[in-house]
Amino acid sequence: MTATAVDGAVEGIAEDVGAGPVRFGTGLLRTTVHGGLWVREPGPLAPAGFHPLPATLPETPRTPGVRLVYGEQLPGGARAYRGLSGDESVAGHLLRHGPHPGLRPALHALGRALAALHTAPLPVATGAPAPPTASRGWARLDAWLAGRAPEVWAAQAASVLRERLGAERWHRLRDWTAELAADPALVVSHGAPGLGSLVADPGGEGPVELLAGEDVCLAPWYSDVGWAVGELTELAWQLGGDSEAWQRLVDAVEEGYGRPLGPLRPRLAALRIALHLHDYTAYVGWQPETVERFAGFLGYLTGFGGPTAPGDH
Repeated sequence: MTATAVDGAVEGIAEDVGAGPVRFGTGLLRTTVHGGLWVREPGPLAPAGFHPLPATLPETPRTPGVRLVYGEQLPGGARAYRGLSGDESVAGHLLRHGPHPGLRPALHALGRALAALHTAPLPVATGAPAPPTASRGWARLDAWLAGRAPEVWAAQAASVLRERLGAERWHRLRDWTAELAADPALVVSHGAPGLGSLVADPGGEGPVELLAGEDVCLAPWYSDVGWAVGELTELAWQLGGDSEAWQRLVDAVEEGYGRPLGPLRPRLAALRIALHLHDYTAYVGWQPETVERFAGFLGYLTGFGGPTAPGDH
């Protein structure tokens, strides 16, 4: 989608907002925020566009204090999210201020939203498009670990990571990815419930909104929960600070969902962080010291064992 098309999407509310639109992004995803309107579009290097919205959007039980916001499809593959209550994501708040305790209700609400979405009926064969059965993110990770990354720097990062992890932990990372993809116990899933898609007031006031629809798919329940927990784990590692405060945010997601990840937590965090390493080197830039740091932390996370899934699915 061109800048002109994005400008057209925000033009209708420009008179009501004093500041101009804010644009940010990478080669994978670009975002424009203008007041209560967010426009997101695949970046110029994205290997795939957003998943098409199903003909019938997944219906979920009413969840007080949080709502899923499905984007309006725009020309060129972008999505517009209108009427949002804020102009900064939870990820932005965490990067600027660390694990603010006022964000705990938002993370609890995220867990509740995912739990509600996962109760949506599975699509039946009606001739209408159903959600894909693969997350775009996990597909990128699988291709990267299998040596199919088309980006030179991402391939170089994989080579370094494999050497640093050693054969056993490298294959463990690959096996975990394959196990997630092969799990037949599927639910309607968000697909990529990142903290950059979660809009909330850090003071704990007002609604919590989760942007949805770009990656809607069928996946095991722990795929979504592990995605969010993995991002928090990475931010805690990257930013440091009060470890107990970070842990309370992680716990809030699982408590809101109503089911703990248990021994799956470190392996799903490893998968999410490995994916971020791929995306950074493929769509932002090559920094050898960054790859080395990620390799060290992934070496720690891949040292954990545990069953594939905690009990029944």
